[in-house]
Amino acid sequence: MKTRRMFFGALAISLAVGSQAMAGGSIPLPAGNFSLTVSGSESSPPCSSPTSCVVLNIIEAGATVRDSKGNGCGTHVAVVNTSPPGTAFPQVATITHVFKLTGYDPATGIGDQALTEYFGGSCNGATFVATGNPVMVTTGALHFAVSEGGNRIDNVVTSLNVEGNPATGFSLTFTERSQSSQNQQ
Repeated sequence: MKTRRMFFGALAISLAVGSQAMAGGSIPLPAGNFSLTVSGSESSPPCSSPTSCVVLNIIEAGATVRDSKGNGCGTHVAVVNTSPPGTAFPQVATITHVFKLTGYDPATGIGDQALTEYFGGSCNGATFVATGNPVMVTTGALHFAVSEGGNRIDNVVTSLNVEGNPATGFSLTFTERSQSSQNQQ
């Protein structure tokens, strides 16, 4: 009976740690060129009651360059519309986004990064360049998992500030896919 408990205890621990860590491997931080898609919703302005909110649907597509330290910079186009869509046209904006690694566990491929988004600015590789007087519009935090041999990064937004105001109602996911792996197929 004691052996059986030890076996199931060891099995549970190995499942929690992950097969990569148990095998002694590590998952390096992905670097290179990545496509970026974002999907989700947020409320605007911060809601004081259910009827004081406007729910916004958000979709974004663009590209990011990541360095070997886990930091990234890129641009994307954001399309924002009310939910349900009304008679107004969606808002379309070009955004420069910056990712700054805040923590990473190579045994599991799971980490956290800070997000900053600007109207304006540019990127030199994974480094943000403050050209043309950029305006910071969004800051936040993302929790991510690396998969598919470093060719995919899935992010969930865990905190968000829009123009200095904390967002209270949001549900956003980011997916990054290595562009170089698609060329090798």
